[in-house]
Amino acid sequence: MPVIKTLPEAVARQIAAGEVVERPASVIKELIENALDAGARFVSVRTVGGGADLMEVRDDGCGMSREDVQLAPRNFSTSKISYADDLLKVRTFGFRGEALAAISSVSRLDISSNDREGGEGWRITVEGGAVIRNGPAPHEQGTTVRVEDLFFNTPARKKFLKTELTERRRMLETILAFALASPDVEFHYAEEEKPVLDLLPVSSWGQRIAAVMGGSTMKHMVEVNTDEPPLRLKGFVSLPTYTRSSRNHQFCFVNGRLVREKTLIRAVQEAYRTVVPSKRFPTVVLSLEVPYEDVDVNVHPTKTEVRLRNENRIFDLVRRSIKRSLGPKSETKLSVSYPAAVVAPADGGATMRRDAAPVVEEPALFVGVRETPANPETEKYKARVRAAVGSYMDAAKNRHDFSPFLSLRSHGAEEPAGATAAEAREHIQPDDALFWQFHNTYIFIQVRNGIVVIDQHAAHERIIFDTSKKQIESEIPVSQQILFPITLELSVSELAIFRETKDIVHKLGFQLEPFGGTSILVRGYPQGLKNWEEGALVRHLFDDLLSDRMPGSSHAERIVASFACRSAVKAGQKLAVEEMKMLADQLFAVENPYSCPHGRPTIFRLSLEEIDHWFSRR
Repeated sequence: MPVIKTLPEAVARQIAAGEVVERPASVIKELIENALDAGARFVSVRTVGGGADLMEVRDDGCGMSREDVQLAPRNFSTSKISYADDLLKVRTFGFRGEALAAISSVSRLDISSNDREGGEGWRITVEGGAVIRNGPAPHEQGTTVRVEDLFFNTPARKKFLKTELTERRRMLETILAFALASPDVEFHYAEEEKPVLDLLPVSSWGQRIAAVMGGSTMKHMVEVNTDEPPLRLKGFVSLPTYTRSSRNHQFCFVNGRLVREKTLIRAVQEAYRTVVPSKRFPTVVLSLEVPYEDVDVNVHPTKTEVRLRNENRIFDLVRRSIKRSLGPKSETKLSVSYPAAVVAPADGGATMRRDAAPVVEEPALFVGVRETPANPETEKYKARVRAAVGSYMDAAKNRHDFSPFLSLRSHGAEEPAGATAAEAREHIQPDDALFWQFHNTYIFIQVRNGIVVIDQHAAHERIIFDTSKKQIESEIPVSQQILFPITLELSVSELAIFRETKDIVHKLGFQLEPFGGTSILVRGYPQGLKNWEEGALVRHLFDDLLSDRMPGSSHAERIVASFACRSAVKAGQKLAVEEMKMLADQLFAVENPYSCPHGRPTIFRLSLEEIDHWFSRR
């Protein structure tokens, strides 16, 4: 009996689907690519249940005839290529002829389309790869694709989906990438019937970047424009003084396709290597145009990775272009003009009508947001008030209010829950001389039988994490009001994070509220918080949540972990002896004083016996 056998077609299709359909965002990507390839100037996306329950993409492209609708969900059916040589000069987003077939094998797929205005449309429904409906249906020119119950027949794959919030975030990122690449296309996105994104068509790339990334970001961007035939590079990059904590705000396109290409990434890194600190990343939106025969887009099933010919020349072009653009520039307040109502209102108001979407003209240079000149008398008044408030806060520093931000009282703190922690705390001597800071990073404390070493950042992170978790559970936010509220203009992705997290962030003590468009107003921050950097901490929280790099078993825990990490004292920060004492006192009062939320140790203990052994005393 032979060991090797041919798999049933349904199984083979499901295996093949795994290369194309990884998550809901993968489906959205394929469907939008098809819409743009069809010449769409209007793309509407609607999702339910993080995309697992429903994804619908509607466009006004050229549409499909009755025959094409029936062929579209079949394996290797495509209008993009006919011969193997066509793969060497692919000019469209989609071309493999497997996306719709792969999607239909792991979902309930419904396609409705019409290729001529006023004509009768056609509809086909495919479930798990089998056609269950095929017939005429009314539809305007264009195509609507509905994908329901993703992975309904492959539960093992469905369980690997992330939380609904994470999947929604990935879909939004996918849509925004296409919106950045196609400024002349109108994009709409709604989740659970609530509008999230309404981007109107604009006449230039600068306007679309400002709409997606935020006008405040564009204030710190400079233009890149280099034409060295057959290569052309254009886009915007941020000044070295404006960086983020992750690469979430870096977009590189090759012939209009968003890609992860190592040559471009290395070139950007090299351009900023000597002017940006490590672990900080500039904001980058770059578009590289190369001859189609010089790029291989067929090296990965999802087409997010490409192979470029003449890598060295492209690397040098990108690096030189960025360095040249950054060289003579400084922080200037030039103006940018773009539609004010480019996204859905923060309160989830009605979307804009499609017929009220004119293309807006812009000036030749777009680097900033128009600002109202400051009134000198108002500024003097603000300065006097700030001085008065500063004096009051300095006088209040010695109050015995409970706070995790190193303004704690050093006596009378809550006793630790565990006996081990209590024992360690009991052995700490009160003498100031027995506390000292090593390289402004580690706190050395002499105890009865040795030395305790504390990592000041990890320890403070644990203190803030535990304290903040209890504060969220108690639902009693303690805020410090800002005399003059601060306005933060967010990117569309950051605005989505704000909507998802505002309730939890409010319980931490931040008072944030929508302020129209993509802006929010900061009216207060957690009481006692010292290094919130005039609102920059809020952006850091959003960056961490966008990149999903914080630990935690729930959305709330990840928010608290980010807040604790960002607001804790840093390695290299000088502490007074009293602050070291308070830090140790607070650390041994928490439930788990031995590791930070990331799992790194906070304490190392070295016994006197071990030290004696080193010096051959025992």
